[in-house]
Amino acid sequence: MKTPAHISKILATLPSSPWVYIMKNKRGVIIYVGKSVNLHSRVSSYWADEKRLNFAKRSMITQVQDIGIIETRNELEALVLETNLIKENQPKYNILMKDGKNLAYIHITDETIPEVIKTRNRKDSWIYFWPYTAGANVTEILKVLKRIFQIRSCRVEFIEKDGKISIGNKAGRSIPCLDYSIGLCPAPCLLTEEKIKIYQDNIASLKQFLSGKSLAVIEELRARMQERAKKLEFEEAQKLKLQIEQIEKLGTKQIARDSIPGDYDAIISIEKYHKNFIGLTEIRSGHIVGVSQIEVGNELEETPEEVLSVFLAKRYLTEDIPASVKILLKDEPEDVVLLGAFIEKKREIEYPRIGPKADILRFAEYNLLSFAQREEIRSLAVKAPTRTTQVNILERLGYEVKKSGEIVFECYDISHTHGQFTVASRSVIVNGKSETSRYRKYKIKTLSPGMIDDFASIREVLYRRTLEGIEQNNFPDLIVIDGGKGQLSSALEAMNRACESALTTTLSHREREIKLPHLCSIAKREEEIFVPFQKDPILFEKGSMELMLFQKIRDESHRFAIGFNRSSRNKAMKKNILEELPGFGPVARKKILKLAGSIENIHEIPREEIENILTKKQVEILEEHGLL
Repeated sequence: MKTPAHISKILATLPSSPWVYIMKNKRGVIIYVGKSVNLHSRVSSYWADEKRLNFAKRSMITQVQDIGIIETRNELEALVLETNLIKENQPKYNILMKDGKNLAYIHITDETIPEVIKTRNRKDSWIYFWPYTAGANVTEILKVLKRIFQIRSCRVEFIEKDGKISIGNKAGRSIPCLDYSIGLCPAPCLLTEEKIKIYQDNIASLKQFLSGKSLAVIEELRARMQERAKKLEFEEAQKLKLQIEQIEKLGTKQIARDSIPGDYDAIISIEKYHKNFIGLTEIRSGHIVGVSQIEVGNELEETPEEVLSVFLAKRYLTEDIPASVKILLKDEPEDVVLLGAFIEKKREIEYPRIGPKADILRFAEYNLLSFAQREEIRSLAVKAPTRTTQVNILERLGYEVKKSGEIVFECYDISHTHGQFTVASRSVIVNGKSETSRYRKYKIKTLSPGMIDDFASIREVLYRRTLEGIEQNNFPDLIVIDGGKGQLSSALEAMNRACESALTTTLSHREREIKLPHLCSIAKREEEIFVPFQKDPILFEKGSMELMLFQKIRDESHRFAIGFNRSSRNKAMKKNILEELPGFGPVARKKILKLAGSIENIHEIPREEIENILTKKQVEILEEHGLL
């Protein structure tokens, strides 16, 4: 089946990160909600190989007119948000998750060595967390949590009598089992006081996390890690350090789960790409049930505040929104008439600066910015820049232009996570079109872990790029740096230093003239373009094709850098998982990675395909450790 043109445009803007996706028909009705750790790969697969789809999904993809997406910080949050949206919207093709009456819970048993299980049977004396309609989702959530908090997955029976613990039914397990060998369980089955204490501490941390007290969990684990280190128990301290990193990666606050009690509308208004956008996140009974964005034309050059006032007046003064729904805004509206009307109708508005409500607003704003960027990329695909656009830019910047041949622009951006996993990216436009085959990722090698220095990062990347250009004679016509004067100066310094280094070390370079590429930078705030040795910035007209090309190459580089940073973090967390699994030698690891592409994608491969290349025991081990 050929991918429809309108779907191809959507697929081109999808990122490779954890998102929830929402498929809608031509009437705007939600017909399917899904989630994936790699959104682009997952959604594209529907149209890439129709034969793999069942009859229902084949019918579904013929009806898809639009695909909305919501970014989450990790897979667990995507799982929870997906469940909330399915429960609220009851999409036609989410058949397996439509029963709102059959709730599933996470249950921690009341024993000295508890189990953590999924259940639908509730008793007053039990400890429960998270009621969901999707039992399968609870299973996936448990796999993630058990790995992080090192909770046993076995059904070994522990018998307590006269204050002593013994093992009853081993449930076919060896004591200790493989989970202990690869660090997924502290082995309380060994029945030593130390092992049982470690396991009970893990259970206590899990309870805190499920109650939304992630920060307290991290602080407690850090204290335990430091205590182990003082006792020179470095192996145990390292295990605790890994737990801390995994919990931090999972998110100190799960917005989709730990929402706010009550009914709220969180509303954000921004101006981007000379357009106005409104974002709405709906919370009902403490759960996020809707995330939507609206693009508003800006022909009248209205401010974001004016657009927000119009939206608020229409939604809450003319539509049937219950008075119990409170409004969350970043700032108080300037429209005193509107505020007076809300007071008269007893409509409550809050302006949180910190806490869960402020987190919800940040969640709404981040997704709105992402929506605005995707819409701009789509519009640029229709109003595509050309070689002439790049010629106009070079002439406006005062640079010479070659008369024939391709015009190449490169853009560089830096991304890091609190100084960790610092990376850079290169995006490329050739004759007005993105040339993804020339995109490149860079790992920054000169910074110490935790060190934040964008200038030093730019210097490293441009030094390496200049040496490459000298060696391969492949310089572009213009290099664009994402940043202001500081980043521009750092890039120029690195390029000159690389040129001097090449001239002093290689005779062949001294025998020819080295002509460095033109250089500029783009500052995000006012979209100002800076060139070397010129104090004042150059401003391109808003909405012009030239400025849109700058924005396109900058946003592409930014997206590429963030994606690489995220994948670097994920790989660092998971890179040794297959190597640590028993029964997985180099051949088996190569087979599964060739099929799935990455560890993250293993669970998306149909089980029957995995069974064709691995032994039954290997498949069982993948399943036991949450990879399948």
